Amino acid sequence: MNNNLQWMLAATFLALCTGTVVRMSALRNADPGLAKKRMSSLRVWWTLAAMMSVAVIFGRTGICVLLAVASVLGVREFLKLIGTRRIGKVGMLVACAAVPLQYGLIAHGDLELAKFVLPIGALLLLSTARLLGCGPEDFIRTTAGVYWGIMLLVYGLSHAALLVTLPVEGEPSVGHVGWFLFVVIVTEMDDIAQALVGRKFGRRKITPLISPNKTWEGFAGGVATSVLLSLLLAPWLTTFPASNTTRGLLISVSAGLLLVVAAFLGDINMSAVKRDVGVKDGSAILPGMGGVIDRVDSLTFTAPVFYYFVQMVFS
Repeated sequence: MNNNLQWMLAATFLALCTGTVVRMSALRNADPGLAKKRMSSLRVWWTLAAMMSVAVIFGRTGICVLLAVASVLGVREFLKLIGTRRIGKVGMLVACAAVPLQYGLIAHGDLELAKFVLPIGALLLLSTARLLGCGPEDFIRTTAGVYWGIMLLVYGLSHAALLVTLPVEGEPSVGHVGWFLFVVIVTEMDDIAQALVGRKFGRRKITPLISPNKTWEGFAGGVATSVLLSLLLAPWLTTFPASNTTRGLLISVSAGLLLVVAAFLGDINMSAVKRDVGVKDGSAILPGMGGVIDRVDSLTFTAPVFYYFVQMVFS
């Protein structure tokens, strides 16, 4: 395994150790219910970090498997939110088949097919299946809902795997998995920063009707965190020009800003879906966090946005 990748993974777990100590210290006198929820969330973070580490060690194949599992669980949660009885068996089959199709194409290296087969194929097959199997009742809401779920939780999320295939000159010091690690780390740390800063200093709400906990103060904390991390991680995880040059500085800062905005939009997009059906969490599969869709909602937007940003930078 790449030595620099080993150091990066070690740094990730060191950061988790530090965060664990800080959280345990902060929760010593907290309400027992809150403390239990926060500690459950912390255990999930350790589990996710371990799974991600194993995935990147196996490169493109490992990342495709990890994201395929996330997509399967995410689509399952999403379909339950919509209501499986209205979707029909054929519609559910199309939604489930989208996962092995998309990640199989990426793992096999059929990258151009991976970019257009699913959006077009899912649209044609899903609408046909709904018409033949369920008739016109609730057609627009259900068909559009399932298609939206596939685009978010399979197609959008799969761009995190496509990052490993970027045709750029050279490769990051940790290998091509660096692009994947960059977008995941910046996205997740932005989520954490927005939650912590918003919880402590948040006063002015951004989207009170969709996500009442989102505040401008929390968003500002996310911006600062994302830009700083982008500058710090770019030399290790990407092949962006050096940050001590004007072009390199602009690219790294732009990447951080782009990711924080995309992450915010992905988050409130899924919040709107859950509010529409009247639930708070996608499921309880991740104790202290909710469901898989609650964990990957930001990535469904940041992964494709960052993928095409990188292509634009190196075009």
